[in-house]
Amino acid sequence: MGSIFYMERNGQKYAYESTSVRVPGRKNPKTIKIYLGKVDPETGKIIPKETRNAPKEEYAKFYGSVKFLDGVQKELGIFDDLDSVFTTMAPNIMGAAMALTINPTSFDSLHYTVEGSVIKETMRLRGTSSPSTIGDLSEKVGSMMVTMDRFFSKRIERTSSGFFSLDLTSISSYSDMEGWSHFGHNRDGENMKQTNIAMVTDGNGIPVMFHMLPGSIADISIMRSTIEDMRNLGCQGRMIMDRGFESARNVSALLDLDVDFTMPSNVKSEPIKKLMTKAIKELNLSSSFAYHNGSAYKYAEYEVGIIDSDDGTSEYIVHVPQNHKDSAKNNELFSGSKKLKAFVVYDPRKASDDINSVMSMVNDVELKLENTKHDDPAMTYAKLPSFVRRFLDYEVDENGTMHMIRKQNAFTFADNRAGMFVMLSSMDTTWEQMMTSYDVRDWVEKAFDVYKNDLDGKRNGTGNVERARGRFFIKFIALMMRIHIQNVLREHDRNTLSTRAEKDSVNGMTVDELLLSLNTVFAIGNTGNWRLTAISKNVREIFSTFGLEPPQSGQIILG
Repeated sequence: MGSIFYMERNGQKYAYESTSVRVPGRKNPKTIKIYLGKVDPETGKIIPKETRNAPKEEYAKFYGSVKFLDGVQKELGIFDDLDSVFTTMAPNIMGAAMALTINPTSFDSLHYTVEGSVIKETMRLRGTSSPSTIGDLSEKVGSMMVTMDRFFSKRIERTSSGFFSLDLTSISSYSDMEGWSHFGHNRDGENMKQTNIAMVTDGNGIPVMFHMLPGSIADISIMRSTIEDMRNLGCQGRMIMDRGFESARNVSALLDLDVDFTMPSNVKSEPIKKLMTKAIKELNLSSSFAYHNGSAYKYAEYEVGIIDSDDGTSEYIVHVPQNHKDSAKNNELFSGSKKLKAFVVYDPRKASDDINSVMSMVNDVELKLENTKHDDPAMTYAKLPSFVRRFLDYEVDENGTMHMIRKQNAFTFADNRAGMFVMLSSMDTTWEQMMTSYDVRDWVEKAFDVYKNDLDGKRNGTGNVERARGRFFIKFIALMMRIHIQNVLREHDRNTLSTRAEKDSVNGMTVDELLLSLNTVFAIGNTGNWRLTAISKNVREIFSTFGLEPPQSGQIILG
């Protein structure tokens, strides 16, 4: 795309496009000027020239989705931040990320989206977007780790959120990635080598930073290094962490780092189970009732201690009544331990869902197996999911007929625990802070879901670690836009329900459906002579929902 310049004659301003072209055998490049049209003295816009003879060949390029994503990235300040640190590489990074957002596919196929849309004209890209070009771009970006950190720092500066979520996922790899891929606990259940990705999102779920780490590194090492890096990049605030980090050793490290944190507990530790049992009685008190975001809850809060042993292990400990065995020794250890806070919460809506979940599976099995005959009833029972066997046993009568028996203790336990969950937090955490953290606890998991399911991110297909890191960075930029779009769509649906307003064509849309609708707007034409196809009501409503100016059909200037 050439540069646009203006000339004035007889009081009228005219616009031209200037492009430099190298000519074989000549030392200096040749300048080609193309007349674009007159400049409107009132609006300053270029009035395209009228062509007497239409071009012999016209092209149709996707326009609506590119125009929309350009508006989204401007609102988020993505290109401005890219431009400030990556300078001349910024348009190419932004262009590749926009193509990936529109059509989540392999990097080798991105050029089809770039060439088939107005991304090239919008981002003023030069040259081709061939697979080799995209590969070279990814590798160069992946080698610029300091520059990426500067970009992350700028993203952190932009967020006003007081909450940040940290989680870890694994990306399966076909190669050892120069020593970065290893066999380990694969979170996707694949028997492949993996690389770990630690990602941080803000309180709105927008990714602000990530680190690519070798697949053999333990969660506690990732947690320590990521939190230290976050602090170095200017990230201050409460950490919302996944229950995978809730081991006593990890929490002990968080307390040593003096980090404000909140995380759900999987209630596998015996001291945490004791708190849930203790809370069942205390949740009957009137003081246990609380209100948050229009919903009622009951809760009790307790102090929990952590004891670090000389062998490097850690364990939870809670205060016990004096009539308990070894209470004096236990409570002395508790008194000198590191302290955190545990919230035991009862959610009536969750209670109903929990019981429904149990009864749905139990009922299905009872209907399937009750009064049936099998060659091997024991094997039939053993093949049931462990969750179902927890609630059902069986017997076989004298006729060889199988009968299902409900386990009374299991149902009583499930009924007592239904709707209850435990959140672990730093000592200064209030009820409201904890519940706000609970509301946003799954943002980073949703971000990973979008990355793996929407952005072709399940497996890594390159053996070059720098290229892999660069590819993830480009996907990271695409992820920021897709999560923002997802948030606005969700909020739009929520507002429609709460205000009982009439639904529009945007309600119920997914991100992919929205982008497909926008792809109905094409730019048709050739160099210097483009026009837009008709703009549908649906497209206008999409732009309006996001607070963006919708495009107008007719003649346009690209670039």
